[in-house]
Amino acid sequence: MTSLDEAVLPRELQMLKAFLPFLPAPAQKMLAIYIKWTELQNTIAYFNQHPPVQKSLDEGNLMEFMKGIVPPEEQAQMEQFADMFEHMDLYQEMFEGFAPKEGDT
Repeated sequence: MTSLDEAVLPRELQMLKAFLPFLPAPAQKMLAIYIKWTELQNTIAYFNQHPPVQKSLDEGNLMEFMKGIVPPEEQAQMEQFADMFEHMDLYQEMFEGFAPKEGDT
C-alpha cells in the first residue's frame, strides 16, 4: 500500500476491502462501489489540503518507493534497467566516438 493509499483509505475501509470476498456476491458489488467512491472523495479532499509535490528521480528515489510494491525478483530487474538508463549518456558518448563523421568515407 502506498502512502497515498494510507492517507485516503482509512483503516475501516481497508478492513472492509479485506472482508469483501467473504460477503455474498450482490453485497460485494455494492460495498466495492461504496469503498471506491469514498476513496475518490478522500483523494479529492487530500489534494485540496496537500498540494502535490513532484519528487526527484535522483539517487534511486523511485526504486525506494517501489520496494514495498514490487516483488523482489522484479526489483532486481528494475534496478538493472535503472542502472542501464543511468549510464545511457555515457554509452552514447562512447559509441559516438566510433561512428563515422559526415564527409568521412
